[in-house]
Amino acid sequence: MGLYAPIGMATWWLHLGQVLEWPADLPARFRHGHEMLFGYAGAAIGGFLLTAVAAWTHRPAVAGGRLAVLCGFWLSARLGAFLPLPGGFTVWALGSGSFWVWLTWLMAGEVIPARNTRNYKVPVVLAGFGLAEFVFFGAGPGQPELMEGALRAGLFLIIGLILLVGGRIIPNFTQNWLNLQRPGWNTRIPGFDRYDRAAVILTVTFAAVHTVRPEASTTGWLGLAAALTQAARVVRWRGWLTWREPLLWILHVGYAWISVGLFLLGLAALGQPLWRDAGLHALTYGAIGTMILAVAARVALGHTGRPLTASPGMTLAFWLITLGAALRVFAPVGGVAMMLSIPLWLAAYGLFLIRYTPILLAPRADGR
Repeated sequence: MGLYAPIGMATWWLHLGQVLEWPADLPARFRHGHEMLFGYAGAAIGGFLLTAVAAWTHRPAVAGGRLAVLCGFWLSARLGAFLPLPGGFTVWALGSGSFWVWLTWLMAGEVIPARNTRNYKVPVVLAGFGLAEFVFFGAGPGQPELMEGALRAGLFLIIGLILLVGGRIIPNFTQNWLNLQRPGWNTRIPGFDRYDRAAVILTVTFAAVHTVRPEASTTGWLGLAAALTQAARVVRWRGWLTWREPLLWILHVGYAWISVGLFLLGLAALGQPLWRDAGLHALTYGAIGTMILAVAARVALGHTGRPLTASPGMTLAFWLITLGAALRVFAPVGGVAMMLSIPLWLAAYGLFLIRYTPILLAPRADGR
């Protein structure tokens, strides 16, 4: 994930600059959208879930041949997506689809035997990615509307995972940090309650309607309502109290981009189509890009026995990706400011690689 994040974006930048020619069998924006959603974000989702499921079920981590097969599917899809191979589209389709089928099978094989009912929904969501892949590749270049609908479905499945996982970890991490920083203070961060459930249901409803009818007025009003409920969720978590710890405030910032994206997509559906591209990139570059970077930075420290505090380099990376997201969303389309968002993304993930490659290759710091 950490390596493909800059590679995927750099290839797009080179393509926009007419330096790198992509296969002409598909509109470039579809290839870019698919690879950033199902490729880059897919790798992050697989890595996170296969790490987390061992803690959820108290079973040994998925490893060995089963993990190698998953990685093989993912790599073959990336090669098929960009290299001028004979039957490249078929290689791309089989590799990418098989990745989601195998990941779904692996997760189901962990949570079901352990009777981890709380997370039965995870294989169901992963199966949704497999279905979206089937529609995307099954439609092919001859049915661009279906391909675009499949990309919207993939986008909202990722946002759905952020709603669920972020809704658990952000208030929990914030509360734990405040308890340590402010002993004796009665600062309570609400956990997942009825309000959160209602906000998630409203947002999922908007996502479902937007996937099939992105320009309907009903979709627009649902988007605005979902944006407000998600914004209130962020306020309830009191992220401003964590300003001294970048590993925490970046989680709040990443989640806040969801509200921005929903609001802009709502405006687009209500007769302001110029905001559609901005809304999509608030969700992709802003929410997905920031949350993946933030969670990876934190999880890598925790699983290698290191203190949960951001280094100066990662603090800079968090500021860079936040600035890049703001430029991509709010700068004029095609302008110099918007184009700066790509090198800012590359710099942020480059700093992540510089910081975490030695950490991940070294033994745990605590000797375990």
